Amino acid sequence: MTLLQALILGLIQGVGELFPVSSLAQTILLPAILGWDIRTGDSDFLAFVVALHLATAVALLIYFWKDWRVVFAAYLGSAKRGKLVYDADSKFAWLLVAGTLVVGGIGGAFEKKFRAFFDDPKFYWLVAAILIVNGGVMLIGDYLKRLHSRKEGADTADPSAMAAPQRKTAEELTFPQGAAVGAAQTLALFPGISRSGVTIVAGLLAGLSYGAASRFSFMLATPVIGLAALLKVPSVLKDKQALHLAAPAALVSGVTAYLSVAFLMRYFKHNRLSPFGYYCIAFGAVAWAILARRG
Repeated sequence: MTLLQALILGLIQGVGELFPVSSLAQTILLPAILGWDIRTGDSDFLAFVVALHLATAVALLIYFWKDWRVVFAAYLGSAKRGKLVYDADSKFAWLLVAGTLVVGGIGGAFEKKFRAFFDDPKFYWLVAAILIVNGGVMLIGDYLKRLHSRKEGADTADPSAMAAPQRKTAEELTFPQGAAVGAAQTLALFPGISRSGVTIVAGLLAGLSYGAASRFSFMLATPVIGLAALLKVPSVLKDKQALHLAAPAALVSGVTAYLSVAFLMRYFKHNRLSPFGYYCIAFGAVAWAILARRG
């Protein structure tokens, strides 16, 4: 891997992890289409990707730091009071726990099996096909959100004008609903399924507004991405070659991740998922056609 390739992959990770386009699919498909001599299953590449994920998690933590301070304070408040939920902040804090536990357990048990299957270049076309499915899921999510709000007599031209039952905040979710939104992240074990995309769709179907669903999605992703990366940091430190390329690429990944989440939090105040859905379908179809022909 060259330095330029490493920086490009850092850019892809920083943007693709938060934009609902599946960073893993982009990381697999783009090098394959361009003919880069990179084996995604090699240990040095996996160590490199870990560094990029850690940088993304740090960027999310920095952006939502004020929110996380409130969350941490809520955990301490729960311990002092001997009661989990005592206000809206504590409800949100424990919804994050409910949403994280499920994906942590399932991901820890099955991640290696899923990734090993897709490390084989002959299955890259399947990643492109799954990316198309990812786009379809977002389009369906948008459609169902508009349909539910239309039934309640609201103007669906602007997502911020949705009917009140379709504009819940995360604090209004039940714990089973919060766990279900978090569990949707497990679908991202399939390369091509976007973690942010499926959790935002799950949040929308639970009645959250686009803004609330994206905030909940990004905050759910922070501990999942961060803890998973931290567990693998020793492998990065052992691989000097990966570390040499990972440092500048991680910087690019962190900066672009911060800019991406800042943009998306503004974007989802008045816009939908559908543009990203169309992109995933278009890019997936092109990649599928190219890679299937080569395979």
